[in-house]
Amino acid sequence: MKKSIMIVTLVLSCQFVRAADYLVKKVSADLSRVAQVSAEYWQGVPEVKVDLLAQMMVKPKPAKVLTESAKVQIVHNGKYIAFKVRWADKEKSEAGKLGEFSDAVALEFPVLDNQDPPPIFMGAKDNPVHLFHWRAQYQYDEEHGKKGIKDIYPNLSADMYPNEFVDCGSLKAAKEEETEIFSPGKVAGNPQSSQKKAVDEMMAEGFGSSVVRKDTESIAHGEWKNGEWVVVISRALKRPNGSVLEVGKGAAFGLAVWQGGQDEVASRKSITMQWAPFKVEEK
Repeated sequence: MKKSIMIVTLVLSCQFVRAADYLVKKVSADLSRVAQVSAEYWQGVPEVKVDLLAQMMVKPKPAKVLTESAKVQIVHNGKYIAFKVRWADKEKSEAGKLGEFSDAVALEFPVLDNQDPPPIFMGAKDNPVHLFHWRAQYQYDEEHGKKGIKDIYPNLSADMYPNEFVDCGSLKAAKEEETEIFSPGKVAGNPQSSQKKAVDEMMAEGFGSSVVRKDTESIAHGEWKNGEWVVVISRALKRPNGSVLEVGKGAAFGLAVWQGGQDEVASRKSITMQWAPFKVEEK
């Protein structure tokens, strides 16, 4: 048993490859307000191909690799850094009905040490990672509002949910806080049960430990067209109590992709098996 642990540790410690740093171009655009997939500043920015494999560490595991690779472009303006990620996906999936899942992508960054990062698989105890998680479902919520029962099941007639009666008759409409008793997720404080921004920020120290941050400052926007998702996630270079990326210095990112239409959710995903190094250009 001890010998197996030593072998795994050695493999993980060799995952950070410094020889192929991606140089992040500096632009003058405002990257803090609007994430644009077709902005002019992306022209001429080199792409790096990131290979992905089916997540194989924890159950439930995907049966096969659905996303074999993604293409990434990166720019910064001295305060914010934006990642443009594109990957093939034959259908647009925004979740909604029971058993339907959302397309998604997540970026991962070390928190304590960019030069000697923790295991890429969600970090480790006392050596956390910082995650930026975009979902097509979240983006729909941000742009159109969270779907209600009538949106998901337009032909459903409910006779037990306040404010959704076909005919209220002489009954007074319930206040919003009075209807939350019918939403166990909201009552329990589950952040996924409320309308939110297109991207979450999370912290993790190993499998099953991710916690959603309440002070999300990042922005994201994705567009699906002709069998391909293109998503831009923009974040501050320096995040208090999170990951810090410094101009003129090297860092690394990890990547995960979910194809919701193919039942990928949670641990069923395609992931990078090693950190992808980059360096934030000074000029």
